[in-house]
Amino acid sequence: MPSSAPTCADCLGFLDRHGLEGRSFVLFLGRLAYIKGPDLLLEAFANVAERLPAFDLVYAGPDGGMLRELREYAARRGVAARVRFMGYVGGDDKACALQCCELLAIPSRQEAMSIVVLEAGLYGKPALLTDQCGFNEVQEIGGGQVVSVNAASIESALMELAGQPDALARMGARLSAFVKQNYTWDGAVAKYRALFAKIAGPNTS
Repeated sequence: MPSSAPTCADCLGFLDRHGLEGRSFVLFLGRLAYIKGPDLLLEAFANVAERLPAFDLVYAGPDGGMLRELREYAARRGVAARVRFMGYVGGDDKACALQCCELLAIPSRQEAMSIVVLEAGLYGKPALLTDQCGFNEVQEIGGGQVVSVNAASIESALMELAGQPDALARMGARLSAFVKQNYTWDGAVAKYRALFAKIAGPNTS
């Protein structure tokens, strides 16, 4: 986690503003646009909401054309009270959303590389994402789950992950270690130093 970032204890105002104090939540961070799959996540959440009474679903991101549709669907399915639409978040609010969530969900239908998963990793949070996000390493290193692009697969993963709070923490720790080793300047410098040392050989002073 970045040293200057707030902790959840610093985010009580943020949580209170959005009705999330004392609640566990799954976080979607991105545009509310078809390609990002927010509708797939909402369908999956609505299907499991009664079985996961402690969890809410939070959408943090600008409207990309689907906000009205998502609100109407949540109302029809009876989960509107447990689905938050924050709009765009940045700065400390974005840090608080990442720091205080239990799980980041990226249900994209297509994405070159999900940068927000790297951000979640820096905060020690696991990720649930589709196999169209270009980051299947998340599952390979045990930092979360990678699923097919459909509501049923996301639903199954939500049930499995949300039912294992201790496992979520371990997944988040593994994703954090992976991100810091492979996607930060400190990690890159360490790799290059090891490579240069190997090239130079043991007798180099």
